[in-house]
Amino acid sequence: MYHATIPDNEPMRLATLHTSQLLNCRGSEQFNRLIRLGRRLLQMPMCAIHLVDAEQIRVLAAQGCNLSGSARQSSFCGHTILGDDALVIQDTRHHPYFFDHPLVQGADGIRCYVGVPLRAFNGCKIGTLCLMDKIPREISADDLAALRDLALLTEQEMASCQLAIIDDLTSLVNRRGFETMARLLLNSSERQGLPAVLLYFDLDGFSTLNHAYGEAEGDRALMRFARLLKQTFRGSDVIGRLGDDEFAVLVANSNALQAEQIVDRLRQSTQLQQSQESWSSPLQFSVAAVHYLPDQGPSLEHLLSRADQLMYQRQQGQRLC
Repeated sequence: MYHATIPDNEPMRLATLHTSQLLNCRGSEQFNRLIRLGRRLLQMPMCAIHLVDAEQIRVLAAQGCNLSGSARQSSFCGHTILGDDALVIQDTRHHPYFFDHPLVQGADGIRCYVGVPLRAFNGCKIGTLCLMDKIPREISADDLAALRDLALLTEQEMASCQLAIIDDLTSLVNRRGFETMARLLLNSSERQGLPAVLLYFDLDGFSTLNHAYGEAEGDRALMRFARLLKQTFRGSDVIGRLGDDEFAVLVANSNALQAEQIVDRLRQSTQLQQSQESWSSPLQFSVAAVHYLPDQGPSLEHLLSRADQLMYQRQQGQRLC
């Protein structure tokens, strides 16, 4: 039995899962409907939506099987989230990872497994939609297409459980979501002894832009800046909109020099896209940086407060990182 490896973005993946409220949605009827539809589409007796936690598999909805609490490292789902597409095992007895798995062995064991990773709003793979059978099955291209379509519907339902932490305009996490995810990421950094940097952004002249060009143009500026942040920072960083024109990024496993290089890259990208797309209004920003060292252990509240103080102290055109 081959144990699943841990994704590179595991701290962010777990922070996303535990912030999503999905662990409180288990057994909800909207997910049970999707399970019933999956069984009919592929004519397989077992169907489940699983959430992959740090050490265990959590069942969001299931019919025909009960794998709640099973160990993640030896699970089918632990392997599924490592890929970008479906994991298809038409006969588990001949698969090098699972031929000796306890759920496979015996006359009544699982013979066929097909699963698709499920992504949260930020692209992190936090769960799976999977179907199983006790007989070997051939999985056709049409079967896989139907399963992928069902996975998209499932992700849409999952998104409805995450609305409380998402900013409607930019699709970044809002202040509530940012604070929750950032705390979880800082806890992980402390356990691993890794540094981090909190970057606090403010759009320069935003109120003047709104007055001169209108609120619609102001909204476009916010969406452009959110897009630039997502393009510049990694999937392992927490990006949020904290207020009207205030954004923050918690950069995991990063030092002061690396943070400054990232901000320089963001400035260059902003200038380049502004030139290429001929934006009607200029987009400029100020930034404050506060560095986190695990042996000092400042709280997220301290980091945010310090960043806010630095931002108030800035002079026109002065960089604070």
